Amino acid sequence: MKRLILLMTLITALPSAWADNAVQQSNSRAVVWDGNPINVTVAVGQETLLSFDGDVRVGVPPLLYQSAAVDSLSGTIYITADKPFEAQRLQVERLRDGMVMLIDVSARAGIMAQTQVDILTLDEKKALEEDVAINNAFEQHVQRLSMPVPTLLVRYAYQNLYSPSHAIEPLPGVVRSTMQIEKDIQPQAFSLWPVTATPVAAWSLDGYTVTAVTLTHQNNDSLFLDPRQVTADLYGLSFAFPDLGPLGTDSSTSTAFMVSKGPLADSLPPKPVIAVEGDSHDQ
Repeated sequence: MKRLILLMTLITALPSAWADNAVQQSNSRAVVWDGNPINVTVAVGQETLLSFDGDVRVGVPPLLYQSAAVDSLSGTIYITADKPFEAQRLQVERLRDGMVMLIDVSARAGIMAQTQVDILTLDEKKALEEDVAINNAFEQHVQRLSMPVPTLLVRYAYQNLYSPSHAIEPLPGVVRSTMQIEKDIQPQAFSLWPVTATPVAAWSLDGYTVTAVTLTHQNNDSLFLDPRQVTADLYGLSFAFPDLGPLGTDSSTSTAFMVSKGPLADSLPPKPVIAVEGDSHDQ
């Protein structure tokens, strides 16, 4: 076997970026306005930006001006504290729809604080999550298409056998192939294992073919599937599950994904000839 190609399962998960209503990132964080006052603590002597999606009008309590400089421009509030102070409430009105948000601002000396806080509404959060999901899906699709063809074929075959139809990702140029091999290729490819090996389906792309073969254990023990014991001349091989359980159990079957250059039939050794008693004659 020239190379072992392992089945790659890519798991996509969106980051839980909104735990505790905030996303912590280096010098900024995003907070969602859900009707409850948003607490923001700024560091004394450090300018902090509160950013909104659209122009806002800010109501500032007079006492706050005794402890901090507060300015507003184009949907951003700039706060620089001169000294520590307890929470003071800002009333922020978004001009395009009149939505009012409450921001409780306090200041502490000698702390590390984000220099920017992005204030989002629930609708904006949902839209942002959708954009992140779309961008992640696109990037992952591009990465998958840059994988070697044999790896893409194995992934495609795996999805066809184990995923619902709506979850099968398109693979441009792939075609279903005829197999033209025995109904049980155990004697040719898996002769060291007590299994049956039933070809299920094959797909081809750019001169490579992946053939899915169902392996069914015939003994009452466990069997580790060691690719080095496979006797076919393959480009690559992977298994849906790395071992087989005892005959008759749910774990007694697995699928081998056999990657060959050209049809699998060209990579299999000749079928062993079984001598039948009585075929030879004394001379």
